Amino acid sequence: MLGYQPQSFDTNPKIDKFLMQAFRQMPPWKKAHLTNEATKGIQQWAIIGIRNQYPHATPDEIRFQLAIRWLGKETANQLYKDSLGKIVDAESIQLALKVAEIFDTLAVKYLIGGSVASSILGEPRATLDVDMVADLQIYNVEPLITLMIGEFYIDEMMVKEAIHRQSSFNVIHLDTMQKVDIFILSEQPLAQLEMQRRQQLVITQNPERSAWLASSEDIILQKLIWYRLGNQVSDRQWRDVLGVMKVQADRLDFKYLRDWAERLNFATLMEQAFREAGLNENSEF
Repeated sequence: MLGYQPQSFDTNPKIDKFLMQAFRQMPPWKKAHLTNEATKGIQQWAIIGIRNQYPHATPDEIRFQLAIRWLGKETANQLYKDSLGKIVDAESIQLALKVAEIFDTLAVKYLIGGSVASSILGEPRATLDVDMVADLQIYNVEPLITLMIGEFYIDEMMVKEAIHRQSSFNVIHLDTMQKVDIFILSEQPLAQLEMQRRQQLVITQNPERSAWLASSEDIILQKLIWYRLGNQVSDRQWRDVLGVMKVQADRLDFKYLRDWAERLNFATLMEQAFREAGLNENSEF
């Protein structure tokens, strides 16, 4: 395929296409499981590195050093310096479902985006945080704090300011040290449309649990927006874009993607992504 780029430079294009076809056939819950396992693997390698660097570290010291690597020194000092507790497996999917359940309890519309969504809709990969969009209002703040306090670190003023500015705030799951970035649903047309086009998918089995995710097209658009904001140097964002495109392929709404790429002034970038994913409306899959 002319212009086709594999997900990794050391992968033959034929092997890459075989892998993408395999991901295409997988149910969402299985890719969610692979994402969890990859994230836990990253955590275990980090712990091995800490033990090599600090061979006499106690379990609590290892937990603190892991928090530094996960969240940064300032946050680790604030939340984990004097914290006692075992290291709990970092499972981004379970964390996303936990926050989704809270939003469901509050009857707040939400969707899961970012690398969790791109992993479920495209190529699974490890992710150390969760991105969500939520239609939170000021009257939701106190109930949200009540439901999260104790299990999460959450700042009431930060939440209120994010709602006022239609921006974002962070919460941290204290057991796993994972961060959730919650973006307030804005009045921008694309944001509103993204919420309207969200899809409910089964994310885990035994027990079966569902959650609302952004559509494949909207994940591609959001990833390209972040890629451009980062001066188009993030291999991770670009790989996520290509992963979703290759896996979803002819299921994608090409017109929707091209129309919005034109409106967002990155039509050329979109065509490059189509080309590197081996896609056009007449492609055979």
